[in-house]
Amino acid sequence: MASIACSSTPPPAQVTPHAVYYGAPAPFSGAPSPSPDVRFVGTGMIGPEVPHWPMFRHDSSRTGRNGVARTTPPGIKWTFATRGEVWSSAAIGIDGTVYVGSLDKRLYAIGENGEFKWAYETFGPVWSSPAVAGDGTVYVASIDHNLYAVRDGLLKWSIELGNCAFSSPLLTRDGVVYLGSNDRKLHAVEHDGKLRFSFPAKGGISSSPALGPQGNIYVGSDDHSLLSIRADGEAGGRFMTGGPVRSSPAIGPDGTVYVGSEDGSLYALTPGGGIKWRAGATSAIHSSPALGKDGAVFVGSQDSNLYAFNADGSPRWAFKAGGPVNSSPALAADGTIYFGASDGTFYAVDASGHELWSQKLGPGIEASPALGPNGEIVIGSRDGTVYEFR
Repeated sequence: MASIACSSTPPPAQVTPHAVYYGAPAPFSGAPSPSPDVRFVGTGMIGPEVPHWPMFRHDSSRTGRNGVARTTPPGIKWTFATRGEVWSSAAIGIDGTVYVGSLDKRLYAIGENGEFKWAYETFGPVWSSPAVAGDGTVYVASIDHNLYAVRDGLLKWSIELGNCAFSSPLLTRDGVVYLGSNDRKLHAVEHDGKLRFSFPAKGGISSSPALGPQGNIYVGSDDHSLLSIRADGEAGGRFMTGGPVRSSPAIGPDGTVYVGSEDGSLYALTPGGGIKWRAGATSAIHSSPALGKDGAVFVGSQDSNLYAFNADGSPRWAFKAGGPVNSSPALAADGTIYFGASDGTFYAVDASGHELWSQKLGPGIEASPALGPNGEIVIGSRDGTVYEFR
């Protein structure tokens, strides 16, 4: 296959993403689609509780928190080797199936006991983290400029974007998928592959979008801003930071937006873009924050620390890891925080910032952990291996 290159140059204005359908005709566009069933096009759950990990950072608010708690200390249950480094963060379906991308250009489905189920090969490395809907459709982007919808290893449709995508799909309850791209746009795509809108930014979008309680979409951009986009595709606002925003925002229950920036700051913003507080690390923040039920905020930094802040932005503690923390922390119901570091160490830290255990998993961890419905903890490593602890 030919190599795929990313460009920071925006595509020509006339380029519009369009879907290609496989094995079925394109949906009829002359009338509105019937109301989708959230059990199939959304996360599969009718209520707000989501015991599995259907997308990057667990839910549409990107809280990084799952309500499942372990009852016993975990150990490695299985490993699965891909043919490339794993920077993609896993999604876990309702049935325990693990979905993850690899730099070997493939999207993998791995059974709950570590067995190979299927793989779908794209035309470029897969850095993006997949999202899985209730009917088993998996959405994932590749740097080959496409967003794919795959079910049981077969392609349903793909939509060509204007450039490569590192952003991870946001899956909403009505089935709309939101995704950023290096074409300097946030794209909204219906579950049947029809484009709803593309919102222009002034820089590439590697951040993964989050959904606010009032329906606005929030996403960071390389133009140093956090963008707010309304559900109709119109601008909702823009907040400027001092550096590119590749961290993905997390939305609190009151609508507060938490996001890190390469300027070394973690910001807490009102839904309208007013600043509530700003807390500093000593280096860039690529990690995405996790939100505790008590209002605490946890985030990693390239200064090799995992930071915990109180709800008012005051520091709670800092945990020194063995390397930069680009991995985004995952928070379990018992308060345990799981994350990886660029030296390849995977950590479990308690709510007070004390190490519970750690394990070396290859040369580096850039992916973020996923917490499943049966207490499983899934993480990928740059050694090309997916690990499950249980």
